[in-house]
Amino acid sequence: MLTLPDIVEQAYGACGFSAAGTVPFALLDEERERFAQWLAQGYGADMAYLERSADYRHDLRRLFPAVQSVVVTLTTYRRPPDVCQPDGVPRIARFAWSDDYHPILKRNLHRLLEAIRQYDGYAGSGGRAVVDSAPAFERAWAVRAGLGWIGRSAMLIHPRLGSFTLIGLLLLDIPFGKGWPLPARVEERCGGCQRCMEACPTQAIAAPRMVDARRCLSYQTIERREAVEACFRPSLQGRIFGCDRCMEVCPYNRLSQSPLLPPEAGLDAKPERMNLTVEDWRTLTPEVFDALFAASPLQRAGLDKLKSSL
Repeated sequence: MLTLPDIVEQAYGACGFSAAGTVPFALLDEERERFAQWLAQGYGADMAYLERSADYRHDLRRLFPAVQSVVVTLTTYRRPPDVCQPDGVPRIARFAWSDDYHPILKRNLHRLLEAIRQYDGYAGSGGRAVVDSAPAFERAWAVRAGLGWIGRSAMLIHPRLGSFTLIGLLLLDIPFGKGWPLPARVEERCGGCQRCMEACPTQAIAAPRMVDARRCLSYQTIERREAVEACFRPSLQGRIFGCDRCMEVCPYNRLSQSPLLPPEAGLDAKPERMNLTVEDWRTLTPEVFDALFAASPLQRAGLDKLKSSL
């Protein structure tokens, strides 16, 4: 009978993922402590849901009580150079060029679960698909699964895929066999590079791997309920939803041979949303916005807030 890591290695590509690793369940107590320290410094801004989940994010049993093994997946959303926003239009973070990735990743994780169930000995396996909308330390799990290291920007960096990736977790009730191989950890490879810290428009990276969300333009344009604070508006430079600057300058996102978005991922870019001009945005009605951006991550911010950043 094939081991679970072997099955995942064979199946993840056809399910729309760029990389995957399998590890046994464990409590992430060290990550819990680091998270508590981060919150204590006020870096979580007004995202109260982070405080509410601080005491149990380290324990995946809160999400799936029967969990014994964790499959961690990465999906790159790196696209060909000709898939981009035209010069001069309001900027949207690259992860939001497609439909909302949360339900799409969950669908792909369910495909992977069904693929696992096709193998002898795994037909009755149970599991739960988890993405970053759930209270879990998904980046720490990716590190445990040998899928990269945490860079100075606090983003996961895969040595081949870079940091333009989406993380998914498949929590399984399958015991992790004693003889099954554990993924090799990837050593931190940032070296002396500080490009992400130096390039951040608002100096939101307070220290290596420590981001102050209050200053981050992604928080300001997406999570913050009110309009972007006046002191940060000069740093927007055309951004209305998210900010990719710390990743754009990362050398690992500039490797010419890095794989592109898997065709099976279901995350195709939507040019009709990416190409809107400033005037298009200013004249956009709520009805047209809802129709054009149905299933888009931009629904999270809402039309009024998006317009306020123009």
